[in-house]
Amino acid sequence: MKQPILFATPLWRFNNPLPKGAYDWALKYQKENPESVVISNRGGYQSKQQGIDKFPYALHLRSILSQFEPFDYFSIDGWWLNINKKGDYNLPHTHGDADLAAIWYITDNGGLLYFQDPLLTSRITLYSRILSNWDDTPNKSMNCGAGDLLVFPSDVPHRVEEHTLDTLRISVGINLIANH
Repeated sequence: MKQPILFATPLWRFNNPLPKGAYDWALKYQKENPESVVISNRGGYQSKQQGIDKFPYALHLRSILSQFEPFDYFSIDGWWLNINKKGDYNLPHTHGDADLAAIWYITDNGGLLYFQDPLLTSRITLYSRILSNWDDTPNKSMNCGAGDLLVFPSDVPHRVEEHTLDTLRISVGINLIANH
């Protein structure tokens, strides 16, 4: 029996080629701005949040977002660079000071991004007794390639599992605010 979905959480995924030079830009940015902040990251590099005027790929991201007209009603509030090496990861977190959150991938994410149902704590019995019959889980992984952009409600808890490869995993975190 197929059931309709009530109050689903939206997720927008845009598959785009990575602009030439983005990988080298990320490494150069880290070298020129070596101070890393610790928020959800454990290990790895995370830059301070910056204004969109200091992001060389702002027009690229705006052109991606403009593919979906409702995003015209949102402004990019800030961005930060994440560079993870083998063994680095991010704890579960939300972006409470934004309306939407986004992740732009400069490298493949290896399927290590996990979203958690924001209603998990109030629906744990539902998951354990009913939804498991449909092989549904409260945690969903997302595999993204270099150039992909994900946008989702900022209150959706998400985490990044431990990076197990010898290559770098690079992404840019973005907060979007509704224009009122």
